[in-house]
Amino acid sequence: ALMRMLLAEPRALLLDEPFSRLDAGLRVQVREMVFARARARGLPVLLVTHDAADAAAAGGRVVELG
Repeated sequence: ALMRMLLAEPRALLLDEPFSRLDAGLRVQVREMVFARARARGLPVLLVTHDAADAAAAGGRVVELG
C-alpha cells in the first residue's frame, strides 16, 4: 500500500501507523525510504504513531497527545 501511494505522486502523505506490522529490520528500511522520498518531493507528512522512533525518523515537529 505504501509503494502504491508513493507511485501515485500524492501532494501530501497522511500515514496512520504505516510501519507497525513490519519486522524491525524491514521497518527501518521502509521508514527511511518513505521519509527520504517525501523530503525529496517536498511533501508534507502527517504521521500518527505510538512509536517514538517512527516520529523521530520523520524529521519534523512532534505533537504528543495524552
